[in-house]
This record gives sequence, C-alpha cells and structure tokens, in this order.
Amino acid sequence: MSKRYISVDIEASGPTPGKYSMLSIGACVVGKTSQQFYEELKPLNFNFQREAMEIGCLGLYCFKDTQHLPALNPRAKEFSPRKVLEHMKDAAEEPSQVMHKFSEWILKETVGFQPIMAAAPIVYDGMFINWYFDNFCMGGNPFGHSGEDMNSFYRGIVGDCNARMSDLQLPDNRKVPHNALEDAIQQAEWFEKVLDIIKR
Repeated sequence: MSKRYISVDIEASGPTPGKYSMLSIGACVVGKTSQQFYEELKPLNFNFQREAMEIGCLGLYCFKDTQHLPALNPRAKEFSPRKVLEHMKDAAEEPSQVMHKFSEWILKETVGFQPIMAAAPIVYDGMFINWYFDNFCMGGNPFGHSGEDMNSFYRGIVGDCNARMSDLQLPDNRKVPHNALEDAIQQAEWFEKVLDIIKR
C-alpha cells in the first residue's frame, strides 16, 4: 500500500503528555496542504511550564479577541499561564471529541493509502498524538506505529547527521507564529521538497 504523509504539529503546556496538556493540533496532507485539520483542546489539568506556554499560546485562535488582556497575552509581562488554561477550559473542545474528529479526518484523507504521521521532531509531536489517541479515542491511533521525523529523513538523503530541512532555505510563509496548523503547513511544504529530491 502506498504511503500518504500527514504533516502534524502540536502545541502543549509542557514537555510530556499526561502530566501536561496538548493545547492544539494542526495537520495537513503533504502534497495537498489545502486538506487541513485544526482544533484546540481543553487542558487535562493546570500543570504547565511557563516557557512552553509562552510559545504554545502565541497562535491559539481562542485568544484572538483577548490579546488586549495582559494576563492572556504571552508577550505581556503580566502573562498568566494559569488564566490561559482556565480560559481554555471554557473555550476549547473536549479531548475525546477532538481525537475522534482527528481520527475520522485522517482516515478520510488517506483512503486507499497507509497514513504516515510526519513531524519535526516526531519524538515530541508523536508522543502527544499517540498518548491522546490511546486515552481518548476508542478506535486507537490510525497512524499505528508509523511515523517519520522530517529532519532525520532529510539527513539520510544528504548524508549529513547535522542537516535540517531549514538548510534548503525555502520560504517560510507562516502568517501566525507557533500556530499548530501554520506550522504543519510550513513543514509539509518543506517536506514535499525533500520527497521531490528523492524522486529526482
């Protein structure tokens, strides 16, 4: 069965799932980036690492109308990760609903193909995706045990263990910094170029 790569990016309140919460999921089909998925999730708890929240909250859509409130603005000195998580408890979706919708979307976009999660780095994004599917989706993980680390894939092609896709110096067209969907699209566009190198 041919592979179909799904570029995935997540934002989270800390480094590990369960102890910390996934805040958002962004995904798109590599080669068809207009086929997109994006959701924001209610936090599991109020655990956080401030550094993770300062990055992970920059592109959350549920804060579009609240950036004038210093406590909810990651760039403000008064930024309060706790208040952000409290806000998301009201504004975001239940993890079980999100993971069910994500599973359905993946299966719809990969009919006739083997779905492969692609991320940079896969160890971080894949860890959260796997944990959330295992705990919140009755059907399990549609990716199974498959996954590609985009930068590692590129390193293998060029034969340089220090190489990164950014070495290709391709344009970065993201409109919103650290939005999971924008990041997934940008990764997909770069990874598509990497796959083109293999074909050539």
